[in-house]
Amino acid sequence: MANTVDVGAIRDASKKLAAEDGPKAFLRNAKEKLDEVKLSSLSMTILGIGAVGRHNAVIDEHVDNLSKGVEHLQKAADNLQQTASNWEKSDQPWVVK
Repeated sequence: MANTVDVGAIRDASKKLAAEDGPKAFLRNAKEKLDEVKLSSLSMTILGIGAVGRHNAVIDEHVDNLSKGVEHLQKAADNLQQTASNWEKSDQPWVVK
């Protein structure tokens, strides 16, 4: 049974991934919230400086992961656009089993 590929649906999925109010917005909002919980070196007594450093290091790791997530979503959206373009150019019948 031959099926056709819905290029429009692939493009729509790409647009939804790349949308400013889509999943990237969720990750950006989480990143902003994490930036708010960083502690200054004066947040604790001299005995708590190590804890503050570890806390901020963990926050930095999470922020880095969220930033990478935004980049990966954009890359996925770009790849979907390329896939849609490839399917548009293809005149070969494809069979999905």
